Amino acid sequence: MTKRGISLEYIDLTEVVKREKLYIEKDEHMDSYVVDFPKLREYLKDVKGDVVILDGHISHLLDVDYIVVLRCNPQLVKERLKKRGYSKEKIKENVGAEILDVSLIESLERLKNENIPVYEIDTTNRCVEEVVEEIIENMKNKKVRYGVVDWLEDFISMID
Repeated sequence: MTKRGISLEYIDLTEVVKREKLYIEKDEHMDSYVVDFPKLREYLKDVKGDVVILDGHISHLLDVDYIVVLRCNPQLVKERLKKRGYSKEKIKENVGAEILDVSLIESLERLKNENIPVYEIDTTNRCVEEVVEEIIENMKNKKVRYGVVDWLEDFISMID
């Protein structure tokens, strides 16, 4: 895709890993794939574009220049995954990862160790266009922002 003279390539990592068999094995219990990172990195070397967007839960672990961590209320995550027919174990894993900031924490390690900018967005109840606009605006300046979401605090307060 070309927009305003800039070539843009979008990669759905989950789809590419499945289609190109860039995995070590399939975890049947969790209905997910164990990614073969060296093979995936080799595949991505051939991707051309001025801007390449890697979309997926593992994108922050790859060779990138900017990381956007999309967050969503865990209750909404649970509802969406139920509608998709995910197993209870997979739903628990995904909701738990969202509550505990797993992708954000891993991304912040990249910021700390490699100075890769990280930008966190709460996408709960926001339209796609609004989120994309925010991403584009902040990518231009490689803006860093994190700590805007704290689901753990919300769920702890429910216990009181």
